[in-house]
Amino acid sequence: MIDASRTDIRQRNAIVLAVFVVSAAGLAFEIALTRLFSLFYQYHFAFLAVSLAVLGLSLGASAGHFIRQRRAELLVYALIALGAAFPIVTVGLSWYPSAASIVPRAVLAIIPFALIGLFSALAFERYARISGTLYAADLIGAAAGVGLVLLLLHYWSAFSMILCLGPAISATAVIIAALDPDIPRVAPLRRAAIISGGIGLALLAANLAIGAADYHPELQADAPRDKTMLAVLADPRQGAHITSTEWSPFARVDVVETNDPSARFVFTDAGAGSYMLAFDGSLDPLRSWQETIEYLPFTTGETARTLVIGAGGGKDIILALLGGAQSITAVEVNPAVVAVTRRAADYNGNILDRPQVTLVEGDARAFVERDTAAYDLIYLNVVYTQAVEPGSQVLVENYVFTWQAFEAYLNRLAPGGRLAVVSHNALEASRAAVTALRALEANGVPPAEALDHLMLWMFPASDLTLRTSVLIVGRQPLQSDVIEATTRNARQLGMQGLFVPGEFEVAFAPLRNGMSLADFTSDDADYNLTYTGDDSPYFFHLDLGLPRPVQSALATTLVAAAGLTALAFLVSGDKAGGDLPSRAGSMAYAMVIGAGFMLIEIPLIQRFQLLLGYPILSLALVLGTLLLAGGVGSWISQKWEGQQLPRCVMIAALWIALLGAAYRFVLPSIAEWALPGSLALRITVVIALTVLLGLPMGVLFPSLIRRVGQHRNRVALIWALNGVFSTLGSVLALVISMTWGFSVALLAGAALYAVVALLSRTALKEV
Repeated sequence: MIDASRTDIRQRNAIVLAVFVVSAAGLAFEIALTRLFSLFYQYHFAFLAVSLAVLGLSLGASAGHFIRQRRAELLVYALIALGAAFPIVTVGLSWYPSAASIVPRAVLAIIPFALIGLFSALAFERYARISGTLYAADLIGAAAGVGLVLLLLHYWSAFSMILCLGPAISATAVIIAALDPDIPRVAPLRRAAIISGGIGLALLAANLAIGAADYHPELQADAPRDKTMLAVLADPRQGAHITSTEWSPFARVDVVETNDPSARFVFTDAGAGSYMLAFDGSLDPLRSWQETIEYLPFTTGETARTLVIGAGGGKDIILALLGGAQSITAVEVNPAVVAVTRRAADYNGNILDRPQVTLVEGDARAFVERDTAAYDLIYLNVVYTQAVEPGSQVLVENYVFTWQAFEAYLNRLAPGGRLAVVSHNALEASRAAVTALRALEANGVPPAEALDHLMLWMFPASDLTLRTSVLIVGRQPLQSDVIEATTRNARQLGMQGLFVPGEFEVAFAPLRNGMSLADFTSDDADYNLTYTGDDSPYFFHLDLGLPRPVQSALATTLVAAAGLTALAFLVSGDKAGGDLPSRAGSMAYAMVIGAGFMLIEIPLIQRFQLLLGYPILSLALVLGTLLLAGGVGSWISQKWEGQQLPRCVMIAALWIALLGAAYRFVLPSIAEWALPGSLALRITVVIALTVLLGLPMGVLFPSLIRRVGQHRNRVALIWALNGVFSTLGSVLALVISMTWGFSVALLAGAALYAVVALLSRTALKEV
């Protein structure tokens, strides 16, 4: 009896460990995948990794419902297959020779998620009696996965990050196979797991040594237009080659050298690029840059104290030095850009650490909100070597271009100071102008008068993507001598005035005549030029309506959710156990939790991004805290029995609903209060606010699993429904935030948890 008891304890501990490791690997793979999709394709495909994750989990869980035989062995088979899948998928992602379609890589990427879904469904079914403990391990493991990937991406590529997951899973399979008494043939399974893990380790070593399964630019045929690094490398006239590469949780950064010794390119995720100029301390060889459009803001007015937003490879700092800046504060959010630029200090004259330069590593918006200095010029240059394809960045949530950000910039200007924004094209510049007018309106200057604070110039190229534009905005009305000098210099560059006070006013004439900004941007609009705010910061979304990727994702997830729901009701007849209201209630409960969680999680991440100053820190802290707190909540819920369980679940769901609704109104004020404080204070505030939601969130799903676990073939369906509706919830969060704002998405999530409270008594009915 004692030996049997000890065996049972070891078996239980082993499955808890396996759930922890698998969950950690799943989250690490998901985050690494966002980096790879952004690298191979475009930024807006990064969110597809979330959808693939929950869709794959749903498919795997659904498969677990239909497989009836040898389920104990199947659990180990799923682990072994997952351990082998990670290296196979990594090689496929690396070596697939095209970027024309995302479908082949998406199909590859969904395989590990499906295997994780299958394993999780089987594990929770077999050990439903300890579902609270398992769910705690699942959530805490996911939190550990977030920390793991963010740590390793500072040292390894995303490919190596994925490769290391395979051996960890294989080792776990060996342990489970050895301790499960219901598995009759342990030795073959153990050998298969060891072989799989050995292959994974060998491939990881090869990748770290020679990049055997890493990014190969020469294979990426038919890449998007904005992956300009690939075009440069493929051009035989330039003789281009990569000289330095750095990975970070933000992006992969490459330095590319060509046969032009005067400059190198610095590319982020093979796209957004900047120049790194050869510099030996003398500005004379660089005077030709004074004849460029990007230099126009430096040609008139005071520039002694300049703030450069986006240090890049240092070119904009050179422009500021050429313009006479004596004190330059340069802000760069991506540590990989800083690393490669400093690595090339002998080439660029140690540009980031010149005596006149103060480098700030962090988010520009958060820095400006906390800064107290006054600047003569704040310079924001978003142009890079080969202009971005219009619409390719529509899903970039950018808090640098909201009207609240522009208000902060204007408040940091010294008397007579200017904000200068260099844009890809006239549409972006026009939207920036409207956003600046809204910021001035917030400071008490109506649009008709605020027009005297700005001017807008465009280079009239036949190619829309090359119509580089320059917006100059003053905290006070622009002086006539500044307007005249800028006009003269712009004309010498061949630029055309889109708006110049007293000279070219046609573009904004309705505003001059008293029209409101809202009416101006909606009146017979062909493009979305409405000013952007912190609640919906999609500055580059210039087309009307939802972007095509979002429309496709919404349609796909709606069809998947409807199809799986119909299938679930068809196959969950009397064989599933329980009466019809109980079955329907439990399924609806799982669906609503899935969508509601994402509708709260995503707005929280976005809201706290501004407060923390680092997008990746917001993701890690909010997601990690939700998972850890949820794990604790799940562990606590394991102690509730009988009629106590539905009552406690109802209270938890109502708490989430009420607190989520309250956060919609109080978070902006809390952020404003905490923003000037230290990073430690801001992290503490974020953790505290997130824990208050995370603890009760961890209660709801495992409580359902405990109740339906006595009808084992319902557990897999519950997992599948929860997963597919989580996918739908993530897409809905994007749709709602782009249409009405993140605050409305948060309210929608809170409303769904109120529905969970209503469903809890029926769904958790003892049967």
